Order: sequence, then structure tokens, then C-alpha cells
Amino acid sequence: MASRQRVIVQKRYNNVPESPGRHRLWRLRSCGQPRRGNAVAKWFSLLAPLGRSASFGNQRVLSAALLVLWVSGTSLPALAERTDVVMRLEVADRSEATVDRAAREALEAALLRLSGDRNLLEHPAVSAALSSARSNLSSYQFERADGITRFVARIDQAVLEALIKEANGTVWAEARPPILVWLVIDDPAGRRFGNSSAEQSLWADLSAAFDSLGVNVRQPLYDLSDAVLVSPETLWRRDFGPILEASERYGMTHLLVGRLIGLSEGRYIGEWLYRDASVERAVSVQSASTQALIDPGLSLAMEEMRRQYAVALTTESSAKKLRVSVRNVVHLEDYRAVTEAIASIQTLDYARPVAVEGDILTLELLGIGKAETLLRLMASRTDLVWVNTDPDSDEGLVLAWQGP
Repeated sequence: MASRQRVIVQKRYNNVPESPGRHRLWRLRSCGQPRRGNAVAKWFSLLAPLGRSASFGNQRVLSAALLVLWVSGTSLPALAERTDVVMRLEVADRSEATVDRAAREALEAALLRLSGDRNLLEHPAVSAALSSARSNLSSYQFERADGITRFVARIDQAVLEALIKEANGTVWAEARPPILVWLVIDDPAGRRFGNSSAEQSLWADLSAAFDSLGVNVRQPLYDLSDAVLVSPETLWRRDFGPILEASERYGMTHLLVGRLIGLSEGRYIGEWLYRDASVERAVSVQSASTQALIDPGLSLAMEEMRRQYAVALTTESSAKKLRVSVRNVVHLEDYRAVTEAIASIQTLDYARPVAVEGDILTLELLGIGKAETLLRLMASRTDLVWVNTDPDSDEGLVLAWQGP
């Protein structure tokens, strides 16, 4: 992987004069890797003589071009979006100590949202990066609006992925569904849906906790349409027939059901139950605070979501190369679209074309070590459809191009 060069440009945050004795804060502006699109454009310029709509039937010319690229070591670099992750935190002042503290919080929050794994922060490499968090930011600045000062940090996603990779961690695949949370409360007045004003702070904290780990939660409307199918007693009994039917209205299959008994002074005892199409798990809870109430349900749901939708990042030295064949690649425009689509896959290091036979293009991928990981990362694509997902079969991994 090409080394990154960082150019630091010192620039004042704003034109407001600073009071005497105040330390000046500077913006770090980073210039990262060369434009990835340039490599692709140069790559395709070698095939330009074939014509924009040239058929792949011209095997001798195209195969010769691919052979030259292969021997020279040319490959398509990953094209996945590497935009900066932007984090905003409220701060009390603009001191150097505040910058260091806010930079650490911003880097930590960005890593958690990308990985969904709170244990990641305990790895020595990640801990060291957090200790010098300011140097890992692409840029930072302050903004003030409505009387509130915010620290705004920009962090290159490639930096975040490199840290996660060094810690042998995981990142979320792009296609992951939200979780629908049903809540039922048992209090002295009886059992009721958890949608009263008394639960508003609980909902806000629950949503923020999941969002901080990269997963969205949804709250049912608890309206007449829900009440026709689901009652507080239905939720309490964990009668999933009507619960699943009511959840279909929201198009969600990942459910978290909270059965809580309200005690005095904001204390609860009860149970969180997570369910999807493949698993059902529960955990008991007894808490004296909202955070202690949320944590067991959060951990339960996140463990299952990460098992299904997170992918491991592998180091380049140990990554296993995958070969994928793509059918229906007939014209040069198909070839361009397919290679760009493959090169845009999240976490991919590079894709190298290695063979063309008829309308079948074979590519070698580095940076995604397992077929299962590749399937997860491509789950949202509709232009490339899986024909065979067994890498050990005679055909190997096979896709079919369904583009226009």
C-alpha cells in the first residue's frame, strides 16, 4: 500500500483577534494519497484502441493488454469512498488541554462507530493512537453557534481502518439493518407500552448508545395499527407471532424487546430479549441508573449484529487472495463498469484482472481474506449477482454482471 504523505498548512481558525496571552490554535490540513481515479483512467487509456463499445470477442488484443498490465504489476486500486469522518463535540473553551481531550474523544467515537466494538479501545495500538489523538486527525477547528462552542474534527477513514486492522478488529459492512425496539413497562398501575413521557429520556439514551456503535434503532408508533396486533400483555408474554406481524409494518426483522418492572427512584428490573430470523437470546437486568439498564441490552444486540454484519480487517501481509469470475462482460463498457464496481468494495486493497475467456472476466482481490466477508460487503449490490458462492468448488466464486 502506498505510503501517505501529510502536508501541514498552518492557518488561523477565524479572523477574530485573540486576546493577549491566548495560545493560537492552528488547523491541520492533510493531503493524502494521489487521486485514485487517475490510476483507473490511466489504466483504461491503455484499452482505448479497442473502442468504447468494442466486443470482448477481440480476445487477442484484450488478452495481450491484460498480460502487459499483469506482468508490470499494474492493478486497480481500491476506489471505496475515503471521505473524512466528521465528529463534533461541545467544549467549554479553546485551550490546548481542551484540544487534546476533544481530539481523543473524537477519535475514540469515530473508531467505535466504525467498528461497533467497545473492546477495540483496549488494544495497545489503539490505546497508543488515542494518547496522541491530535496527530491522527486530518484537521480540526472550532465553531460557535447559538452560544455553544464545538470542536470539529475530521479524521481520514483510512486512518481509522488502519488502526482497526492493526488491532485485528472488525468494521461494519455498509448493508446493516436498524433494530426495532419494543418496550413494555410493568408498574403499580399495570402493564403498558413504554412510550410515556417517563420513558422519553430512556429512549433518547438508548438511541444515542446504539448510534455511538454504528447501529440505528427505531421506536414503534404504538398507534391503533400496532394495538390491533400487539398489546402490553403480548409483549410481556413474548408472544412473537403477533410481535413479528406487527414488526412487518416497519420492514424490520431485528427486534429488541425490553420487559421492565419500574421500581422507586428510577430503578428497574427486567429482561432484554433480542430476536432475528436466526437467533433468540435474552439477558436479565437490574439497574439503579439508565446506563446500567441500557448496557445489557446494548451488548446483547451488538454481539449478534456484529456476528452477522461486521467484517474482519486483515493485514496486507497475511491477506489471502481471492479469485472471482464475472460473467456477462461483453463490451468494453461492461468491463469498465465491472472493474470499477469491484474496486469500490469497502476495505479492498486492490483488484487485478488476470484472465478473459469469452464473456467471463476473472479478477484477483487482495484485502478481503474470506468469501463470506466478500458476500457481506456486496450484500447491497444489485448490478453484480452471485451465481456461485463456494470458493472451493470447481467454478470458484462466480458473479453475473446485471448492469445496463
